[in-house]
Amino acid sequence: MAAIDYPTNLPDFKLGKNRQQTQTYRTSQPFNGPLFIEKITDESPVTWGVTIVCKSPVQSRIFQAFLRKIKNGEVFNKDILTEEGHIAHEVRFIEMPLTPVQMGVNVWVYSGVIQALKLNQPDALIDDDLIIMYLDQASIIDTAINVFWPEA
Repeated sequence: MAAIDYPTNLPDFKLGKNRQQTQTYRTSQPFNGPLFIEKITDESPVTWGVTIVCKSPVQSRIFQAFLRKIKNGEVFNKDILTEEGHIAHEVRFIEMPLTPVQMGVNVWVYSGVIQALKLNQPDALIDDDLIIMYLDQASIIDTAINVFWPEA
């Protein structure tokens, strides 16, 4: 993990509507025969458009200080909300939110783009067939006991 953590007293990122992830292979359509697939790389960086809404001048100043701390593209730790919940990622700004927009008396909005080298997925260590079977057959009681009351 990175040495710099996103400050806990700053607001959470509001992620854009979509997540962009590059493919690890490319395809080519020959004139005749099946599709040709060629692996390019194992790395698949992920990018998100983010918005940070600071609701006080103090929060805005703290965020600006954080931006100065990571101004050279430094990697920092941030929990990102994905379809599997809040997952820790090592991210960096590839478009720094340097120009805030004032939306109210004490409300400042910063927009930028972050990138993680890979999408962390806790389910990646578990067999996909097992996940599909569990999610298909799980009931609300399974979720209540295993997720919200695990010490039972």
